[in-house]
Amino acid sequence: MEIIITFDKAGKIVPTTNGNEITINESPYLIFLATAGMCSAVYVRAFLNQRDMSLEGVYLTQKMNYNQQTNMVEGINIMVNLPNSFPSKYVSAIKHVVSQCPVKKHFETPPTMEVFTNLD
Repeated sequence: MEIIITFDKAGKIVPTTNGNEITINESPYLIFLATAGMCSAVYVRAFLNQRDMSLEGVYLTQKMNYNQQTNMVEGINIMVNLPNSFPSKYVSAIKHVVSQCPVKKHFETPPTMEVFTNLD
C-alpha cells in the first residue's frame, strides 16, 4: 500500500493513493494512515519555507507494510523525494525534522483507546 503526498501550487498538502486524492468521504482509515506522511510534509514544507527554498519537485512517498492475514499495517516507511538540485548539506537535517513529527511519535508509542457510550 502506497500513499503519495504532494504540494499543490499554493503549498497545500495533497495525499493520494492509486491516483485518487484521499478524503474523509473515501476512507477514514486511509486518512488515518495518511496523517503520518501529511505530518511529515508539514515539517518538510516549514523547513523549506524557512530557507526560502522551493517545494517544486518535492514530494513524499509513504509505503505501508500491510499484513494480509491480520489486516494490520506492521510498518510505515516515508521517503522524502527531493530534486537533484537540493543542497546536500540539508539532507540529514530534513530527515531529522521529519522525525520530529508528533504523528510519527504517536505511531511509535500508541495511546490506549477505549470506547464508551453515554449509557455506560
